[in-house]
Amino acid sequence: MRPSETAQFAAAHRADHFLRDPAPILEDDAAVWLLGAPLSAVLRVAPLRWLFWRPLLAKVRSISVFVVVRSRYTEDTVADSIRQGCRQYMILGAGLDSWALRHEEAEVSVFELDHPATQQWKEARIRSRFGALPSHLVLVPVDLERESVADVLPGHGFDRSARTFVSWLGTICYLSRRAIEEGFTSLAGLCAPGSRIAFDYFQPKSTMSPDDRELFELLDKGGTRRGEPIRSLLRSDEMAEIVRSAGLHVVEDLSAADIRERYLAQRADELDIPGFARLCCVETPCVG
Repeated sequence: MRPSETAQFAAAHRADHFLRDPAPILEDDAAVWLLGAPLSAVLRVAPLRWLFWRPLLAKVRSISVFVVVRSRYTEDTVADSIRQGCRQYMILGAGLDSWALRHEEAEVSVFELDHPATQQWKEARIRSRFGALPSHLVLVPVDLERESVADVLPGHGFDRSARTFVSWLGTICYLSRRAIEEGFTSLAGLCAPGSRIAFDYFQPKSTMSPDDRELFELLDKGGTRRGEPIRSLLRSDEMAEIVRSAGLHVVEDLSAADIRERYLAQRADELDIPGFARLCCVETPCVG
């Protein structure tokens, strides 16, 4: 069984950025080998890259950049949480995320949750390279449309009393609103006070420029063809209401302009992201 194509392409965008762009926003040197054949060969072999990858990249360049930037944002945010004493990192819809393969922070346990097929593929790739999973990494199979995080984590060593950082990237737009609401409610009940959740989401088509709408339609068409249609587009006030209803509060909700200012403004290569993309961090309230 292979992982979702969406997970594969996300890793391919991170890998290509690391291999090709000067001064990488994110130094993900594990993404290429995690991909395996044939995508890793397409990225590394020049004729294949020119024939297969560059035409695709030309169509979705800003999405590719956003895939990299959202991972950088999450890695910056988790690093800050670890400095503040967080010792658990949960990655929802982990795909081929490689943080746990590039970091062995003191006493930080990493719980990666994703569809069983993706988890099986990833475990096989890691074992083929290292012989075993890193001791701090736990892979937890889950279907977020049908199962609650709180139902599947018990028995995997997760400590509900410990502050946790949660990454939820590249997933929310593919879920129904009900599944999103239930996901945040489940996380709020599962994670200790002071835990944080970082995630991305897309705004409605009514807010998009003509160029962004064209890009979105291309993205949605590709996802639908792969059996992964985009299901939820949310305004920032709608997202704020969802997290408030779950008992969480917003730490920051970055617009595309905010993201550009933080990660792209000082670059000379004119990398850009779609105007409909947002990055958000929310927190479980501290007691007292």
